Amino acid sequence: MDGRQIKHTHSLQRKLNHWITFTTFIFVTIAGILSGGIAFYEARDLQDNILQEVARLVRINQLTENKLHSDDNEEESIIIQRLGSQLASQLQIPSTLKDGLQTLRINDEDWRVLILTQSSSTQRFLVAQQTELRDEIAWNSSLNVFLPILLLVIITLIIINLIIRNAFKPLKKLAANLDKQDGTELNPLPETNMLEEVAPFLLSINGLLARIQQNIQKQQRFIADAAHELRTPVAALSILSENIQNASSEEDRKQRQQLLQQGLGRLRLLVAQLLDLARLQGDYAGPKEIVSFNKIVQDAITDLYSLAEAKQIDLGISHQEQLSVLNQGNGLSQLVRNAIDNAIRYTPNGGTINVSLYAEEGNAIFRVEDTGSGVPEEELQLIFEPFYRTQGNSQPGNGLGLAISLEIARNLGGHITLLNRENGGLQFQYLQSQNISQNLSTRPLSSAVNNLN
Repeated sequence: MDGRQIKHTHSLQRKLNHWITFTTFIFVTIAGILSGGIAFYEARDLQDNILQEVARLVRINQLTENKLHSDDNEEESIIIQRLGSQLASQLQIPSTLKDGLQTLRINDEDWRVLILTQSSSTQRFLVAQQTELRDEIAWNSSLNVFLPILLLVIITLIIINLIIRNAFKPLKKLAANLDKQDGTELNPLPETNMLEEVAPFLLSINGLLARIQQNIQKQQRFIADAAHELRTPVAALSILSENIQNASSEEDRKQRQQLLQQGLGRLRLLVAQLLDLARLQGDYAGPKEIVSFNKIVQDAITDLYSLAEAKQIDLGISHQEQLSVLNQGNGLSQLVRNAIDNAIRYTPNGGTINVSLYAEEGNAIFRVEDTGSGVPEEELQLIFEPFYRTQGNSQPGNGLGLAISLEIARNLGGHITLLNRENGGLQFQYLQSQNISQNLSTRPLSSAVNNLN
């Protein structure tokens, strides 16, 4: 990624793993405690049942006074003895105790004791087991229940971790494919074998890549066209400067100097327009202010009236309302002048240009209608591209006027519409909201340029 590193402050994969592990741990702990506790007390009950079963066998004379124990653990013994026996090895328990199960403290040790009266005589016996041994057996039973659960949980968490890691592989693959883009040619990312949840992001990314690629191509075309437009007049000026030195007379030299001055003027205009376009696209037009739309339109007509008069064009305002709008620098003046100047250029001698300014549904509308030849329908959308000129256009210019107007409209939150009139000619319309707070908001992402039929 061009050597740049991004600090991963938040990881969705890590969060999922942590939350799943934490949640599972809580549930397993609760389940383990409950299961272990149940197993512990069930093991104790089982030991009591064993004591009762041994007592039953003693009562029917199938067992005599003895010590029962397992073959591998002497300590798991169950003691059977007559109550009141004086043997040193036996438990010293008073003979007055009642029959039944009870826990006694004998020689600093806890014993679980079942006292009974033999059925064939009045002799009393006891069946006893150390409580410590009983608890040890109960704890072992509890662990035998808990450990498999714990092992199962560990295995489950490992599997879940692998599943989550595998689920995030498409995102990592997506990031890797994006990282492979060299910035000069942005290819769409493959959309096959993609998860349903990831597909919307992929489609959005591909759409973004397509738009970026279009902008790159647009900028490349602009640079190439700008270089061409600059190279041509520079070459012409170079030739004219050389020709001045070869002038045959003073009059010839003056004519060639005049041509050179005209060429320099066109070059200065081209450079100024290029700078204006770059400034507008870079959003460096400065702060916005409230201005009189009427004064801007009247000043433009006054300045351009001589051009219309030279072609005997009837240029005037057919309808006007007093309107105030937001302006940025001289943007609105430039837009109005471009619209009227284009109408004069492409309207034949003796034609008519009507300018109107009015309000409609909270919007200020500036409209210029001419009686020229119009623009081919297929070129109406292309005419706003920088350096684009209609087919067969012999009028002087470099095709930047409408492109600059479009950027001005974008900066002001306005809307430009071009359409061919039914009776011939072209209609230019600029619409801008009169809502000052709305126009003071951020620059819109795009401006609609519609072809209305």
